[in-house]
Amino acid sequence: MSKGNIIITGVSSGIGHAIASAALSEGYHVQGIGRTAPSDLENVSNWRFTACDLTNLKSIDNLTLYLGENNILINNAGTLGPVMSGEKTDTMSIDYCFRLNVSAPIRLTARFLSESTGKQQVYFTGSGAAEYPISGWSVYCASKASIHMYAKVLSTEYPNIPIHVFKPGKVDTPMQEIIRKANKEDFPAVSSFISEYKSGKLIKPQNVAKYLLSVIQSIEKPDVIFSTSPL
Repeated sequence: MSKGNIIITGVSSGIGHAIASAALSEGYHVQGIGRTAPSDLENVSNWRFTACDLTNLKSIDNLTLYLGENNILINNAGTLGPVMSGEKTDTMSIDYCFRLNVSAPIRLTARFLSESTGKQQVYFTGSGAAEYPISGWSVYCASKASIHMYAKVLSTEYPNIPIHVFKPGKVDTPMQEIIRKANKEDFPAVSSFISEYKSGKLIKPQNVAKYLLSVIQSIEKPDVIFSTSPL
């Protein structure tokens, strides 16, 4: 018997893929949404992949959401955006980052809340960058701060629905690879990210997924914004 339905965006790799794999092993029905289907989940029972370009809001409106009596939405898809000083950022890169990191999860969440019945939970992949200014990450920091505040507002509008942002910390994902390739002139802190990677301090996506599932399954919930790792 299924424990419920989990909809996850950004499932091709990293945190989203780890959450999908863990949820499937726990007996959930999982709908993965994104551009590329993870090949290793193709023949897994209770798995369904829905192709969608989340930067196209009309595509989000045309999505079929597979829902039941116990529904969880995990807005995980995101992008680092332009890594450079504020004066160098261009219109297209700013717009793309905000569409994927902010507009898409807001629109998908609106649909989820209006169309699902029974039990509901909503989660967003947040970031410590929402709360701490990082030179070279002005657009990313601003986009994550926006989604943190959005979740806080939603939690006041829907006090009986668990609505949370989880901060995973520095996780060993493709985004971290992009960060390590940044120019020091554009991103002064790049050397610290390289050092932490080489010393094996990055968090495994599977650990984030395990903690998040424990929160989803628990009766007592944390604050609206919570960390999945002490690091």
